[in-house]
Amino acid sequence: MFGYIKPYKPEMKIKDYDVFKAYYCGLCKEIGRKYGEISRLTLNYELTYLAIFLSGLSDEIVDMKLEGCIINPFKKKPVIKENPYVKYAADMNAILVYYKFLDDKADGKATASSFLEFLFRKQFKKSYKLYAEKAQNIKKYLTTLQNLERDKCSSVDEAAEPFANILREVFLYENLNIDDEAYKKVEEIAYHLGRYIYILDAYNDLKDDIKNGNYNPFIYQYNFTDKDNIEINNVIEEIKEWTKFNLSFTLSAIVKLYEQLRFKKNIGIIDNIFRIGLYMEFMRIMEGDKSCRTRTKF
Repeated sequence: MFGYIKPYKPEMKIKDYDVFKAYYCGLCKEIGRKYGEISRLTLNYELTYLAIFLSGLSDEIVDMKLEGCIINPFKKKPVIKENPYVKYAADMNAILVYYKFLDDKADGKATASSFLEFLFRKQFKKSYKLYAEKAQNIKKYLTTLQNLERDKCSSVDEAAEPFANILREVFLYENLNIDDEAYKKVEEIAYHLGRYIYILDAYNDLKDDIKNGNYNPFIYQYNFTDKDNIEINNVIEEIKEWTKFNLSFTLSAIVKLYEQLRFKKNIGIIDNIFRIGLYMEFMRIMEGDKSCRTRTKF
């Protein structure tokens, strides 16, 4: 369900893209340092963006150094070092990844899920000690989501709510030095981002879920089980219009909230993602491009 929050490179300045990569590489290295090299394979854009977003609101001075990579040790790249927001993003990654494997294991989706859940259990326990209450809240929302899916929830908005709350929980970093009003705006932005991700992912997976008999809130909101193939194609067009309208409103709300925050750095990256990246990813899905959403190497 991750991979929808990313910058739009063609409209990004080279210096901003270099900083984005430095955060990406910094988070990758921090995950490896703290949770083991295999954990680096779980890195995604959302957690990179989390570090960039939170860091952008702070006064801390960024420490950037040139370092080699395990993939290419002879080519040095800029890497963000000793950054509290990168460290926090690594901890949230460990929690979210473990819960994903735990969920897959419960659903019996793949034999590998049991092994991966066991493999990442130690990493999860380490992050849980740091953020026990936050991990418990995330688990609570995941349980709510699982119950909605089990009961074949017929409301897309209701099904999206738990995931929106999960992202809100992840973005609520307690050590941000901002006032209560700004903190509330961060909370609202995160909620809308979570809703955007869940609904866009549900739309993107709709045809596959119909074919494979998987749960998808659109299937039950629009009563697909009672329709023939011709009706299904007509309804998919109706769903497309519903998704366009709702997520256009959501993206508009995100930009409006973003404009009310005062970022102290990473402004070019954040502006690119909010004003262009989210919209371009949205339109890519609306136009039927189902290209890979997983971890991308630079």
